[in-house]
Amino acid sequence: MDVSIIIVNYNTEKLIMDCIKSIYDNTKNIEYEIIVSDNNSADNSINSIKEKFPSVKIIQNNENLGFGLANNEGFKLAKGKYVFCLNPDTVLISNAVKVLFDFMEQNFDAGACGGNLYNRNMNYIHSFGYGDDIKSLLLRKTFLKFFFWKEYRKIKSYEKNTDRTKVQEVNHITGADLMIKKDLIDELGGFSDKFFMYFEETELEKRIRNKGFKLYYVPDAKIIHLEGKSSNPQKNMYYTNSFDEYYRLFYGEAWAEIAEILISKRKKVKNK
Repeated sequence: MDVSIIIVNYNTEKLIMDCIKSIYDNTKNIEYEIIVSDNNSADNSINSIKEKFPSVKIIQNNENLGFGLANNEGFKLAKGKYVFCLNPDTVLISNAVKVLFDFMEQNFDAGACGGNLYNRNMNYIHSFGYGDDIKSLLLRKTFLKFFFWKEYRKIKSYEKNTDRTKVQEVNHITGADLMIKKDLIDELGGFSDKFFMYFEETELEKRIRNKGFKLYYVPDAKIIHLEGKSSNPQKNMYYTNSFDEYYRLFYGEAWAEIAEILISKRKKVKNK
């Protein structure tokens, strides 16, 4: 098996049906399987998938495990040389799975890679990022951007104006379309159980880079991402908790406390 495509589902029946259809319509010349890890959905997702796509493997979790742990359940079942974490609110518009697979096969220094994400209007949206050092994170994620506007603009401008037609090494790939070596997943233990939602891919990707592997953006793998359509209504709480935990893991307790204060300030600024 070349690739195991893992989709975490939570009450996204219409979205995940479109996502799976796009996989079957666009994925050619590669051996793959689709695994849906369902977080105890209350809609008709599972029945619809079973009826229309009987070859899809389904894991029915007894509770909502969140993004990372639900993917981990998929990893346990995966038979592919690579695992491809794909959001249910995505639609493939190229042979993206094969493109990413070929890239991984040809670049042995790559621990993970991701493709080119577009919105519904085919405009580029967030697919990757540079800089997950403490300075970059604080500028991008807290109110400090207002006091160091020039430096913040440099970071955002660099990401925005990067040539989206060229393969490039990056520090971060969004979890919406993330292909990873399966043996590396097994070695690292998958996503951390400290994150329910948000920063779980950032944390895993940092561990991948700490092992000496690189992350790459591969533009020929083209995917529409309907951002936010599958989000949890408690996302602000999850984001804040995950942001705090990420700092605690990699920068220590003191920086975690500072980050928690700063992001709470950010929320107050946004609420004004």
